[in-house]
Amino acid sequence: MNYFLIRLAFDTAVHFGPSDTAQSLSVSEDHFHADTLFSALCHTALVLEGEAGLQELCGWVKEGTLLLSDAMPWRGEDCFLPKPFVLSDSKKELPASQRKAMKKLSWIPVRSFAAFADSVHGGTPFDPSEYAAPFGFSTEVTRARTTEGADALPYRVGLYQFYEDCGLYVLAAVEQPRQEERLTALFQALGLGGIGGKVSSGLGKFHLEDMVLLNEPYDDQTEWLYDALTRQGAHSLLLSASLPKEEELEETLEGAAFQLVRRGGFAASEGDEHSVKKKTQHFFRAGSVFAHRFEGDLYTVGEAGGHPVYRYGRPLFLGVDV
Repeated sequence: MNYFLIRLAFDTAVHFGPSDTAQSLSVSEDHFHADTLFSALCHTALVLEGEAGLQELCGWVKEGTLLLSDAMPWRGEDCFLPKPFVLSDSKKELPASQRKAMKKLSWIPVRSFAAFADSVHGGTPFDPSEYAAPFGFSTEVTRARTTEGADALPYRVGLYQFYEDCGLYVLAAVEQPRQEERLTALFQALGLGGIGGKVSSGLGKFHLEDMVLLNEPYDDQTEWLYDALTRQGAHSLLLSASLPKEEELEETLEGAAFQLVRRGGFAASEGDEHSVKKKTQHFFRAGSVFAHRFEGDLYTVGEAGGHPVYRYGRPLFLGVDV
């Protein structure tokens, strides 16, 4: 497999509504999940290439020749990974303020991941204060919903605005040069239209900051990432919200440390007057740690316009020692 680091720089504010809360419109997360990305790429492929392009993209995922991670933050030259859901076996007592900071910490720089893993096993305590700075800030705008013959009804939309030197990146794995070329074109087109919610209002627009082939690393960070993507460590760190097939579940749960995230939402189709509610599923959240890897699948979660609606559920793992 060829592994790529795709760095996105956002030109506008974004709205990534959490699917596990009733306030998904009034708040925004600071990243999006792999299934959201794949749905957006599918829509882009359908617009640009028609039904054949969409089916080819879905076929790659079904075959396992295209894998995607969740979006993860970058700041300057540093890329960040989700903090693993593991308990430290260290006997060292940390100050209360440091324990609270560690509990709140969501992301760890790639360059510091080895130090974090060492601290889990009793090494030098990991100091989270250096990495607690946000990658942007939350805000909101007020919009008005208008209905003929009725007064305008105001509502709030939660936004997230990245700082100038911050953004999101995605890891992707492909097998063929053609897949790389298509993925690049789809990301470029998607950036013009935007990703997330309220893209019709101009939100979620981005441009490709760079697209790095990790098989040819150029510094310590890219070398560490490529090594972790291609090796089997003592454990496997999940980078994409995903779900094992039913026959994989029992083995997957053995020795696992995980959290779940609800995946729901609606699918729109040009042939349908109304959006179609997708089947709700609960995925393993990125940051979950497994002793046994799984393959996952491309799940059918509804039907719109006479076609099945899919949800991306394949994992991308790092081999780690935590």
